[in-house]
Amino acid sequence: MSSHQELEERVRELTAELVDNHEVIRRLRENPMYLEEDGWKRLEEVTNKIYKNYTQRLKEEFPLLTELDIQFCILLKLQFTISQIAAIIAVSSSSVSVQKNRLKKRLLQVNPHLFDDNNRTLDSFLLEY
Repeated sequence: MSSHQELEERVRELTAELVDNHEVIRRLRENPMYLEEDGWKRLEEVTNKIYKNYTQRLKEEFPLLTELDIQFCILLKLQFTISQIAAIIAVSSSSVSVQKNRLKKRLLQVNPHLFDDNNRTLDSFLLEY
């Protein structure tokens, strides 16, 4: 492994640790509950701070995304489980799967080749983004 790859891996490890230990995220993981507007603002601020303006980059590259899509991207980026996401946005687990499909379709409207690599899923794309 080159020193550049080692550095990138170390950055990923430290970022994951930062996410896992952040108070807002940790509390939501332990007790997933419906988020009000100010809760979303805090979660978006944390995500943008950790991941270099994550939501702004998404909005610029994928202008068709709705505010709900952006919130969904945040939760997927932070690796919340399907059941945690369902609790946070107050829907059923099956509705989370439907929302993931809608989100993927909106992303593909902007970039039809986004998922051409057979290994690339919506989750993996958002994790790397």
